[in-house]
Amino acid sequence: MDNNRLNDLAKYVGDDWKYAPYYNEAELAMDLWKSEVWPFIKHYSFSCVLDLAAGHGRNSNKFKNLSQKIYIVDINQENIDFCMQRFKDDYERFEFIKNNGYTLDEIADESITLAFCYDSMVHFDSDVIRSYLKEFRRILKLGCHGFCHHSNYTENPTGNFHDNPGWRNYMSQTLFAHYCYKEKLTVIKSQIIRSGLDCITVFKKS
Repeated sequence: MDNNRLNDLAKYVGDDWKYAPYYNEAELAMDLWKSEVWPFIKHYSFSCVLDLAAGHGRNSNKFKNLSQKIYIVDINQENIDFCMQRFKDDYERFEFIKNNGYTLDEIADESITLAFCYDSMVHFDSDVIRSYLKEFRRILKLGCHGFCHHSNYTENPTGNFHDNPGWRNYMSQTLFAHYCYKEKLTVIKSQIIRSGLDCITVFKKS
């Protein structure tokens, strides 16, 4: 897909999350980590983690005492600035990157042990997700893993995602698996959650 189109798709979603009060509410709901995140990733390597679409860094904060290096990536400079302030006492562990919303050019090939995106990708356009999966293939070390929490909503394929429940964009468990296959990533586990609205998929660069 044309990069200008991808840029427009990413920005359209990203603009919703510059000063969203959602971040304060989400911090209070991090108990979901115990059921929706940790069981999927607890056996993997946290040596070098990518937290994609990090927002105000609530997930990065979970990795802070587990990882040697954490890349905080977000399309909005406002969120990067917030995270830089939040983790100002631990700069050596963190790298802060404002990206374009669909590529990870600033991250070196085969440098990441866990590519992670939770509570954000559910809003991404399917073409943006495909672009990121291609990037995950590039930046993941051989044998390492990705964890993505994405939409499983398919009822409005031609409409605006703002009209969908929870602003879920068009995506499904099977389409995500298909994209992983296309980008030469191996799905390890995939589980539909939240009454069918969302899905968690774990994949491996093998």
